[in-house]
Amino acid sequence: MKINNTKLEKIIKKEITPQTQKEFIETLKKSQLYMPVIYNTNIIKEIEKTKPGDIIEPQEQISFDINYLQYDEKNKAIPLFTSNEIIESINLKSSTIAIYMSDLAEMLKQTDKYALITINPLTEYDINMSIETFLNIFKEPTKEEKEFLNYLNEVLNSLTQHSIELEENTTLFIKDNTNFMVENATDGIFTPNIPFYASTNPEYEEHLKYTNILLMPKSKKILPIKTDNDLNIIIAPGTQFKLQDTMDGTQNLWMCGEQPFYDEKE
Repeated sequence: MKINNTKLEKIIKKEITPQTQKEFIETLKKSQLYMPVIYNTNIIKEIEKTKPGDIIEPQEQISFDINYLQYDEKNKAIPLFTSNEIIESINLKSSTIAIYMSDLAEMLKQTDKYALITINPLTEYDINMSIETFLNIFKEPTKEEKEFLNYLNEVLNSLTQHSIELEENTTLFIKDNTNFMVENATDGIFTPNIPFYASTNPEYEEHLKYTNILLMPKSKKILPIKTDNDLNIIIAPGTQFKLQDTMDGTQNLWMCGEQPFYDEKE
């Protein structure tokens, strides 16, 4: 059976941003992937007895086991592939079935044998996902989750349609009682995965312990908004901030870098 996952493969190869993550999940939910399996001995015997052109009519329901990968000493991974060509490229010798991801999710609700799924394992563009995360993408969102998603979509649409390009170097501020930007930075780079609120007012919320000073060079994009508080700027998700200095330990200086959110819209 030939299936076409060209769209999913293209998304997998893109840079990871909140937008590509959303696109990946929505596409994966509707996809049919190849899963390696081991058929029961009865069907194998029937296949061995056939000649070219024969039609197999099993006398009982065909059953199989997933031909899993041992991820580590305790955890098993379910391998999934987007195409036969990728299966051949890693020289995998196994029977496969084409399975819709929604059907796989229903199967996995009945077992706790597996820890994660891995898409196109042993290739340059492999993706690993815990079983819990995989099952969650098929859950119906709660009322609160729907309201948040609607709000998030409104903000993302506003960022796309109404963001402005800075005409001069600008400094923004974000304050908190936790040092969350430093604590969540990777190799000194903080990348918010949702829209990020900041202020043009250096004196707002002075009682908060930590101050993050954001240096926004000319030509970077922001979304000014009207608000009842001092958080009057929205920065697009995926924007990279590189730590320049921790100053006195409670003030952190950051330089704005790449903004892939806007690159995808051009």
